[in-house]
Amino acid sequence: RLQTSCCCLRCMLSPALLRRTLLPARFALSSLRAQANTRKGHQTFLFVSTKLSTLSKASLSAQILHDMDPYPNARRDDTVDVYHGKHNVADPYRWLEDPDSEETQQWVNSENAVFDSYMKQHQAMKNELNERFTAIYNYEKWSCPTHRHGTYYYRKNDGLQNQSVLYRASSITDNAPTVFLDPNALAEDGTKSLGASAFSESGNYYAYCVQASGSDWNTVFVRDAKTGQDLDDKVEWVKFSGISWAHDDSGFFYSRYPAPVSIQDTQDEQARGKEVDANLYSKVYFHRIGTDQTEDLLVFENPDQPKWMSGAEVSDDGKTLIISVSPSTDPENHLYFANLENFESEIKSGSFKVTKAVENFDAAYNYVTNRGSKYLFLTNKNASRYRVVSMDITDPSTFAEPNELIPEREDAVLENVVAAGPDMLSLVYMKNVSNQVEFVSAEDGKHIQHLELPSVGSVAQIRARCDHHELFYMFSGFVDPGSIYRVDLKSPTLTSQCWKNVNVDGLDASDFTCKQVFYPSKDGTKIPMFIVTKKDFEYTADAPTFLYGYGGFNISLTPYFSPFRAEFVRRFNGVYALANLRGGGEMGDSWHKAGIKEKKQNVFDDFMAAAEYLVQEKYTRNDRIAINGGSNGGLLVGACITQRPDLFGCAVAQVGVMDMLRFHRFTIGYAWCADFGCADDDEDSFKYINKYSPLHNIRIPEQGQWPSTLLTTASHDDRVVPLHSFKFAAEMQHTIGASESQSNPLLIRVETKAGHGAGKPTSKIIAEAADIYTFIATALKVQ
Repeated sequence: RLQTSCCCLRCMLSPALLRRTLLPARFALSSLRAQANTRKGHQTFLFVSTKLSTLSKASLSAQILHDMDPYPNARRDDTVDVYHGKHNVADPYRWLEDPDSEETQQWVNSENAVFDSYMKQHQAMKNELNERFTAIYNYEKWSCPTHRHGTYYYRKNDGLQNQSVLYRASSITDNAPTVFLDPNALAEDGTKSLGASAFSESGNYYAYCVQASGSDWNTVFVRDAKTGQDLDDKVEWVKFSGISWAHDDSGFFYSRYPAPVSIQDTQDEQARGKEVDANLYSKVYFHRIGTDQTEDLLVFENPDQPKWMSGAEVSDDGKTLIISVSPSTDPENHLYFANLENFESEIKSGSFKVTKAVENFDAAYNYVTNRGSKYLFLTNKNASRYRVVSMDITDPSTFAEPNELIPEREDAVLENVVAAGPDMLSLVYMKNVSNQVEFVSAEDGKHIQHLELPSVGSVAQIRARCDHHELFYMFSGFVDPGSIYRVDLKSPTLTSQCWKNVNVDGLDASDFTCKQVFYPSKDGTKIPMFIVTKKDFEYTADAPTFLYGYGGFNISLTPYFSPFRAEFVRRFNGVYALANLRGGGEMGDSWHKAGIKEKKQNVFDDFMAAAEYLVQEKYTRNDRIAINGGSNGGLLVGACITQRPDLFGCAVAQVGVMDMLRFHRFTIGYAWCADFGCADDDEDSFKYINKYSPLHNIRIPEQGQWPSTLLTTASHDDRVVPLHSFKFAAEMQHTIGASESQSNPLLIRVETKAGHGAGKPTSKIIAEAADIYTFIATALKVQ
């Protein structure tokens, strides 16, 4: 599936140099020019002056109280966007959209210096948490094995390795596996990681993507599985793509974009991921092993639809190429079939034929497997909670009216389906935001057996093949770090056997308790929420509380393990609450659609109602609540603190979407319009987006102050580009920091050589966690 949903720069400037930049007010208005850039829906008027930065009248109470450096005084220009001919919106920090400008880089350095000066005042707490986080993160982490012709491959991290290592074993009981690929050898600082990868059908070749500094850009390499050596093949500018091999091992299919114009001529690897160019014209290619990328065959494109995203997958029998095209992150796609017999010669001659099976963007069709000409798909067509249907590629009448194999359940969402051996399917359901697994016949869909899972939790990973007799799955929960289980598909009992039992030293699951509640939102809708506490928790109405949410893009938040959140509960006798907000996929498509576009406010209302419930039920009080979210969850945090700053004591927004009027202009942002809408499209869209856009609703509260607020972002986040956090931080410090009542800190932490989150090395994960939880602990005044 296309990984484009949104869901999670450290150069030091000395305090002395920082203070020298805070000059007295001086205006050197040597030039003033106006530019009008007409776009659909609005105009931009940019008045650029060369006036020097001035020291605002911002209150020094926060700096004095926390003994930290003053906030940088970011220059404000007179840029104004005019939407739909009558709505003027100022954008004074438009210059922060250029990540490479000297002015932006100096601002980032200054902000990091302020953040570091704050953290130095709480060094003892940070050191303690860093030591403890390092200890509890130091446990073995495994992936589910992949089987290829008698050989097993799996990833393992000994505990504190920056990246997990890919191992090869002769059997699942082999206690002396060998290293097949160690990504830690790719970069000394651990900032290169493995992305998508795939073994060829014979197992002789392994194609793998390498991501640098957390960017979504991938470079594909090919390793000879017999020799363990890489071939000369190198495929660049791959993004949001899987790898699917032709079954004769001749090569693989993949998707890529043209190189961004702003960096296409540079050989500097670190430049990739810093650009903000829109990713347009996704195309499917075939790379033949042993050839240069310039010789790759163009298999499929949509030249008239630059924003559509394309991906391709080879069928389990190797006979058909299945092409999926999506216009956005919404679960909907066009579907195409192509016969792979002689496809290379047909492409070269121009006779390659692609048959369109689904031509409407009204439902998702995700390939599961095929039995001869009968192809199975997981779909939400006429099924909000998903079902499985079949199409016969020799009978086009089944394209429009596919046959139902697995009907929709009224009480659960069908999240995933995998072929489990030649005759069964494994169905992963989500009921009440926890997973269930069922085996059914691949022929007629009849029930075979339910799989008993270890407890209430999540099937975080599941792996099986139609030509193999084993299934592996990872099971995780709030205090279960993710053990790996094996199911013998030849056994008549189909029971789980623990393959790798994962334990964390110092973490005893019996010390914790978890319960699920359903609380009322503003409109009365019942919202599910998990609450984790220590078993001996007492309802004193003042427990430090960590409230997490996301609420978007049809993404479900099921129980999963975070050693840092478990330690927050243990160390501070705290509360961890996970709210399953509308906009997610926890209750199916209808739940998702109840939190998008003009209904996005429902998501924020759900989250604020969660905080109110925790106070009402005497878990905590307002000033002891820390809210956290990343990506779309960062937007959630930003919207909630602008609407109800009195409701929280601390807010941490990670890699958040903060400028809702311009998000669609950068990298893959346009794909999110399905969830957010677009302010350029029409006046109604502008009005509902502008009403909650965090950047455009920063105002001094009538009473009290903003909670202690921390934004985090990273230099190579090319998913939600850093400019969102930059502009929000600058406006927050300018407007809220100017209030004499604002003593709580308003900070931003900008990481270098990191991106949206994927592939982040262990060392950076722990360092960031120590900073964030130190900030939360000091904000909530816990020891």
